[in-house]
Amino acid sequence: MKTASKLSMTLLPKFSGLRLDNIAIDAETVSLSVASTRPSAACPICENVSGRLHSHYLRTVHDLPWGGRSVRLSLKVRRFRCPEPSCPRNIFAERLPSIVEPYARKTARLREILLLVGFALGGEAGARLAERLGMKASPSTLLRRLHGAQVRSFPPPEAIGVDDFALLKGRRYGTIVVDLERHRPVELLEDRSAEVLAAWLKEHPELRIIGRDRSTEYERGIEEGAPQAEEVLDRWHLLKNLRQSTERILEGNHAALSGIALPAKSGGSGEKDALMEHTPAPRSSKEQAASAASRAKLLARYRKVKKLHAQGMSMMAICRALGMSRGAVRRYVHADSFPERRRHPPQRSMLDPFKPYLAKRWEEGCHVAMRLWREIKEQGYPGAPGRVLQWARQRRSEPAPTTPGRYEDSMRKKTSKSSKNSPRKAPRPLSSRRLAWMMVGDPEDLSSDERRALQRAIEACADVAAIYPLVQGFSEMVRSREAGEFEGWLEKSLSCGVKGFETFAMGLKREQPAVEAALRLPYSNGQTEGQVNRLKTIKRQMYGRASFGLLRRRFLGVA
Repeated sequence: MKTASKLSMTLLPKFSGLRLDNIAIDAETVSLSVASTRPSAACPICENVSGRLHSHYLRTVHDLPWGGRSVRLSLKVRRFRCPEPSCPRNIFAERLPSIVEPYARKTARLREILLLVGFALGGEAGARLAERLGMKASPSTLLRRLHGAQVRSFPPPEAIGVDDFALLKGRRYGTIVVDLERHRPVELLEDRSAEVLAAWLKEHPELRIIGRDRSTEYERGIEEGAPQAEEVLDRWHLLKNLRQSTERILEGNHAALSGIALPAKSGGSGEKDALMEHTPAPRSSKEQAASAASRAKLLARYRKVKKLHAQGMSMMAICRALGMSRGAVRRYVHADSFPERRRHPPQRSMLDPFKPYLAKRWEEGCHVAMRLWREIKEQGYPGAPGRVLQWARQRRSEPAPTTPGRYEDSMRKKTSKSSKNSPRKAPRPLSSRRLAWMMVGDPEDLSSDERRALQRAIEACADVAAIYPLVQGFSEMVRSREAGEFEGWLEKSLSCGVKGFETFAMGLKREQPAVEAALRLPYSNGQTEGQVNRLKTIKRQMYGRASFGLLRRRFLGVA
């Protein structure tokens, strides 16, 4: 009896009016026979308490699983006679609201757990997990519970951040609203238009701070819906726009900056070996021909874009006519010469863990690639001998000792050509994007080679020399949040003589109060971006097929 008593305390819901009569346990199910022991019950219609017993019946409900087994309660529920003669219900069944709702087939605590599973995983995935845990529920049941759940209410926020998210990328977008002080989302709007945002803002007159990116729609919506609130631009977006403007200016000076490159790394034998080990093998004539054909195709497209733009065609019209992206057309229009493709950085390979051993054996005089391959294969190398052959070929100045005599002359030509044209000795060309990052970033974080390359860019291009102090000044203002220096910086930028940077400064002047608030106040839209990432995860779990209402409930239900 002590064991049964302890088991009943573990399995039964926390309700004082229950008595455990019997327990039956098999491999998959725990069945409990339970009876109510309360002497009376209240009528659900007139609420009069009655102790006049009429009859009883059995009610089967499912409860939380125990020990990997599903739990089934066989409730012995009693019926009572209502003491009120005028009550339309003469006989009523006793209610057990803390255990199970009327007509429900699952206990209240099981329904609560299933609701949490539905919020976290949705219908199909939630049903699969619930079944593994011993809680059977169909996907439709979980979704029905989600739709019937009440959306959580939050205290009225005073500082919010707004941002957009894609319901259908490129076509439909919504708006997320996040409480910046409590770090949680408070609303999802089905559109990102100014009218929808303004309507929501008018319902919250207590707002005093609104963080946003540089969207003109949100700017207009805030002006219409919450003119009393102070707008705060996101500092990350300010730095991003600064880098993008700087990059466009650099692309427009491609001819002047094309000769600037970062030198190849130099130093001890370890650094030379590391660079050599990641150098790709010399390209074949077929690969070189394909690369030349691809460059010719891009060059022809660049000339066509330049020609159409010179004839007065807009960028969007060129995009539609040539089937090109807006970014590519903008890059070609602003470039003063054809922007060459930059070489990709070296990639890691499966040979990397064995290269120290290969370098050691090479110094010892073993220059036969197949012998080296067999040795590292015994150490666990899973690759083919081709990679080892390429590695050895890059280090040779003479043919391999095992080369047949009739092939020595041709192999000697190949090795000499490979050593003369080895791409590892060539400096890395400095792209516009890399140079823009160097100009925006902290000078203390640059290497000595990067500082020299940046100085060469300043000396070679007048536009770079004109905007670099302004770029650094704005970056430092954002990092240190010095709003008092913004007015003077703005005057210098508007008269710097570089059209692209003056356009950037004019945009900041139009939003000057919001920019100064970003430099003065601690609020940021970083947490809003984080909530957007969480929303994307939930949206992808739903495969994009469910309704916006369900997405909103799942997102706000666990906030």
